[in-house]
Amino acid sequence: MMKKSKVTLMVLVLIISCISNQTFGQKKEKEMKLMNITQEVVVNIAPQKAWDILSDYGNVGAFHSSLKSSKPLNGSTNEAVLGCERECIIPNGKKEIMVREKIINLVEGQYYTYDVYEWKNFPLKKMLITYGVKTNSLGETIIYQNSQYRLKPRFLTWLMKGKLKSGSRESLLAYKHYMETGEKNVALKILKKKYKNS
Repeated sequence: MMKKSKVTLMVLVLIISCISNQTFGQKKEKEMKLMNITQEVVVNIAPQKAWDILSDYGNVGAFHSSLKSSKPLNGSTNEAVLGCERECIIPNGKKEIMVREKIINLVEGQYYTYDVYEWKNFPLKKMLITYGVKTNSLGETIIYQNSQYRLKPRFLTWLMKGKLKSGSRESLLAYKHYMETGEKNVALKILKKKYKNS
């Protein structure tokens, strides 16, 4: 009888331990609050053409002003498809930022979301970025970017919000200029001046 109650007690302890670990894990996950930034800009082209350019995923560094270079990874093609991966090099003074990204959600012709799963020379903890195309009530084509991120240490999340918001806008302006003119890798200073009121 004594043996049986010891075994029962051990089983109960194990069950409680498992439940506690799961609860703790869920709580920890919920604590990861991400900052949210959304920017959008009107582009003077058809939505499908805008999507075609946004979905040139692995090749973005060949025309996008914010990037030094990009390349597809792990057998991915340049086209934006679910699971597609790429590496981007972003100029940032003496130390270039390297990010590796994987598309985790995609609705053809509308938007894709990628997870930045690896990085160098940037204080990142978590980042998800969505690029998409939509039309407004006037029938104009809109391209947009939504960034959800958390930096480490945590206080940098708020401290760098302005810089990341500015970077998000610059990214959209680089896409806008390429979409409307076909000109590649135009300096961001020129684009910010040209599209000051966009």
